[in-house]
Amino acid sequence: MPLLGMSGIASAKTTKAAKGSVAWCATHAKRAPCAGAAGSGTGGGTGGSLEPIIVTAAPNPLVETGESEVHVVIQVSTSPSLARDPVLIDSSQLDSSCSGPIAPGAIGTGFGPTFFSISAPGGTPADPQGFARSIVVILDDDGNATVTVSATDCAPGLDVIAADLEASPYLTALTTLVVSPPVVTTEGLSAFPATEVETGDTPASGESDVYTVFYVETNPVYAEQPVEISSNQLQQRCEDGWMWSPGNTGFGAPFFSTSSSAAPGTAETTLDDDGNAVFVFYGASCAAGPSEVIADVLAGTHPTYTTTFTVSPPAPVTGSSGPP
Repeated sequence: MPLLGMSGIASAKTTKAAKGSVAWCATHAKRAPCAGAAGSGTGGGTGGSLEPIIVTAAPNPLVETGESEVHVVIQVSTSPSLARDPVLIDSSQLDSSCSGPIAPGAIGTGFGPTFFSISAPGGTPADPQGFARSIVVILDDDGNATVTVSATDCAPGLDVIAADLEASPYLTALTTLVVSPPVVTTEGLSAFPATEVETGDTPASGESDVYTVFYVETNPVYAEQPVEISSNQLQQRCEDGWMWSPGNTGFGAPFFSTSSSAAPGTAETTLDDDGNAVFVFYGASCAAGPSEVIADVLAGTHPTYTTTFTVSPPAPVTGSSGPP
């Protein structure tokens, strides 16, 4: 990992690059004095001297659903040279803003946000592991990691989410999540993110994992009525299993399978007073490509909404605007 201000680019007559030089660091990025020599950076390093790190939240901004619930996909991206390093994800502001209880079964107790991961120890696509207030996950070979965070009884406002690399060069990235109060929104079905680079290529970092939040928005005349979601294509893409986790009912009764061969099925929850609902999808060993997702309101004229969610193969994503 080249560092600005370090001297000693090998001359044409030198057959071996000097230790600490730009040429030497190009092939020894994680060794001293290259790794961490310039201190820590925030959201992209300091003056270009460090590899960038990006953290994003989707959806952002978001409209709360149900009991002032927040459900978000958090994606961390950095250089592949930092692959397999641990990264801490947390939000002290979200912790302070959300007074609802930690999800049942999560590691930790009390009130605040719960972070979920398929790849964390004890986690599976059919049963993501939950952690109270913060989570540590492993970057995959492309330098990426993804988790979700869910919380209830959240106050509207701005909440900073942080991603801290727990190994040299100890980079930090920040993003601000904009949380709006429940309100009537435009009808439709949306995926956040709509296109996602799957993460994980080792047991520690996951195996082509997918995390996505789907928002159903319909006419408030259907408030308190049931709504279901399904996607046979998406379920069949995820060979090692998948889960739909409904919101608007605390954290919802999940609908899951431990393989892609399960019979077609749906997950269901209740629309809130503004006609909105949310579902979180988890999948492992998912094949790249587009999938049609369908939401049906089980009342009145049974309005149906569709969207396309696309899984992209693993790839480095820093150096652009961040994860798609």
